[in-house]
Amino acid sequence: MATIHVDILTPKYALFMKNVVERLKRSHDLLITARDYSELNELLGRVGISARIVGRHAESKEEKLRESLSRSLELEGLYKGVNLAFAQASPETARVAFGLGVPYYLVHDSPHAEAQSRLTVPLANAVLTPFPVYARHWRRYGAKRVIKYRSLDPMAWIGWASKLPNPVDTGRGGRGLVVIREEEYKASYLEGKRTNLQSLAVELARLGYDVVYAPRYSAEVDLPGVITMKTHPIMTPLLKAADAFIGAGGPMNTEAVLLGTPTYSLYPGEPTDIEAYLMRRGLVKRIPVGDLIRHFESSSIKEEKMAFEKQAEKLRESLTDPTDFLVDFVEKALSAPTRIFPLRADTRHRSARVL
Repeated sequence: MATIHVDILTPKYALFMKNVVERLKRSHDLLITARDYSELNELLGRVGISARIVGRHAESKEEKLRESLSRSLELEGLYKGVNLAFAQASPETARVAFGLGVPYYLVHDSPHAEAQSRLTVPLANAVLTPFPVYARHWRRYGAKRVIKYRSLDPMAWIGWASKLPNPVDTGRGGRGLVVIREEEYKASYLEGKRTNLQSLAVELARLGYDVVYAPRYSAEVDLPGVITMKTHPIMTPLLKAADAFIGAGGPMNTEAVLLGTPTYSLYPGEPTDIEAYLMRRGLVKRIPVGDLIRHFESSSIKEEKMAFEKQAEKLRESLTDPTDFLVDFVEKALSAPTRIFPLRADTRHRSARVL
């Protein structure tokens, strides 16, 4: 029985790792860590992952540096007997695992997160990433190996999460339900860039839509005519029920697409690899705010959703659940920790391959 360190830093990875953790702990000891971050803490409780809190989420560059250094030291004290580290782009896990000679495998879909990537990718034994992400975008940070899986990350949770109760009572009978998710404006790769999503929410409510606004970072938001989320539930049932989703990048855009909900991106940066892939397939649209308002003013979004659901179903059918791939990978990495291999599961997983 091996000991595996799983480090969970964001709400998305609490959802992503739920089934992976449940399967790995059947035959291994798990050291599961997270950082003190309100939205993450709430999601960990909702998915039933018990994690040891090490360090906290920080905002300024100075605070981020101090917290990272402190967190690294605390993690080092927990690493006795750890055989393998498996995490997203965690600078602390990367540094501690490397320093103690523990293999570290990075699973991530966001090479545009430059600061995290520069601190983690060079120290990883391999980067595991969804197939639309270009290997060269990881290699520019010094990736030793890039292993792609034939999936998009929300496929790991939409199956079970979509069956949960809807966290919001939205039965108002308006022109349609629109969910808006705020951008992660405190992330280092956005550097405070904002889109005026709050004004957009108010305008769509004025046009007769039922609008749910999901802020970041436990922000207190009060918008006239708009339902604003006060907690951080699992959003999957709400996204599935929505007639349209407006996001600013991030996994919720991809999740909404996979659930069959027409998705509009107002991400303030260049399209990510995942977003660009979905745009090429006509599944995500980038429209200036003024044009988007005019579109909602003149269109029937409920009819648009009916057509969109067929496109989304076709995409889902082409993908696998990444949980199977990740669990198999960890088992093989434990049995041969010095090797990087293309997994003899190419047919089973349809695209597990080394680049």
